[in-house]
Amino acid sequence: MRKSAFPALQGLDVRTLRLFEAVIKTGNLTQAARANHLAVGAASRRISNFEALIGSPLLERYARGVRPTSTGIKVAESVRNILDEVNGLSSISQNLRQGLTRHVRLLGNGVAITEYLPGVIRKFRDRHPDVLVEIEESRSWDTAKALQHERARIGIAAVNQPFGMGLNHFEYVTEPLVLVAHKSHPLGRRRRVRFADTLDYEYIGLQQESIIYGPLREEARNAGKVIRSLAEVGGLYHACRMVSAGLGLAVVPESLAISLKGCFDMSVIQLESQHNVFREIVLHVDADRMTETERALLEHLRNTPPLLANSAA
Repeated sequence: MRKSAFPALQGLDVRTLRLFEAVIKTGNLTQAARANHLAVGAASRRISNFEALIGSPLLERYARGVRPTSTGIKVAESVRNILDEVNGLSSISQNLRQGLTRHVRLLGNGVAITEYLPGVIRKFRDRHPDVLVEIEESRSWDTAKALQHERARIGIAAVNQPFGMGLNHFEYVTEPLVLVAHKSHPLGRRRRVRFADTLDYEYIGLQQESIIYGPLREEARNAGKVIRSLAEVGGLYHACRMVSAGLGLAVVPESLAISLKGCFDMSVIQLESQHNVFREIVLHVDADRMTETERALLEHLRNTPPLLANSAA
């Protein structure tokens, strides 16, 4: 029998690791023991045995609780990583018990995930009930890089022109960009507006370089103006939320604006601009580098257009 690479840690079990993680989170051995269905004495012995296996004190004891030593902090990080792996194995086991024997991963930006994919993936799962579809949110440029470096094989990205990265692509969605404004905003009652006329007001900016705002900034410069940002947020949904609080304007895809209009206090205004189209493409690697399940998802995306909120309105 092959010897363990870490003989000093033989006998360590997952329950002790979960207990130690709970102690670090709560700073209280009694609470951690209760959460793990252990008597306090039994929990204390497990922690002491764990310290003996590591060969160093992991906790400093105080009258009101405990806190990790410098070694305990390092060990806690390793314990979290181990438990993440264990949880991953548990998830795989559960999926197998539920009949999910195949897996496929799809990258997409926030608009794709919230507006385009729910109905499309539901239809895919109806046809392939044994497939677990993992959808991961990713910025468009990050998606392209992930495919280029073979960290993923299929992704949906917003682009103005195809990426020159040796990737395959096909058109997925093209829809209008619209302006959203709080109903009390001076533009809030307008049905249409020229983009140049919006530049006298403040916008909600995006923290990430935006496929949408890049061309609009250039259009503003050509008009001798700039897009002035009152605040910056991490995505288009959050921009709409800020608009509904009366903090500025935003330009977003029409389907997203219509989806949020019912729950956010904002108006949706048609935008007259040189750059008033939002375009998404499906990026993918060569089909011969895909699994059978990935090829099935790719063909499904190619042949199943999403039902947009603007088309259903």
